[in-house]
Amino acid sequence: MYALIKGGGNLIGIFDDLEIMKIVIQGLIKSYYEKNGVHGCYHFQYAVFNPNEPWLYEDENQKMDINGKAILSLWTMHSEYFTHKVKTDWSTGEVLDMDADSCSNK
Repeated sequence: MYALIKGGGNLIGIFDDLEIMKIVIQGLIKSYYEKNGVHGCYHFQYAVFNPNEPWLYEDENQKMDINGKAILSLWTMHSEYFTHKVKTDWSTGEVLDMDADSCSNK
């Protein structure tokens, strides 16, 4: 499963397929361009997670993995655990890479 955010922690959705998530991202970019007439840094990030694992533990010796921390971080609006970045071209809005080190081609 994938949790997609935009910007500093706005949850866009939960997806079970990377291709479907990419289609949603492209639709959001197209909609933004049609409304505003410009492209820019869309700053999409996502985390891979298992919905069948707990995100909180009563025992402090049990530790969450990075993906559980990503879901937990949505409550605090921090995106540091959303380590998968979607790189887009700032001039065209094209999705260049679904798992990049940066959200921008600049």
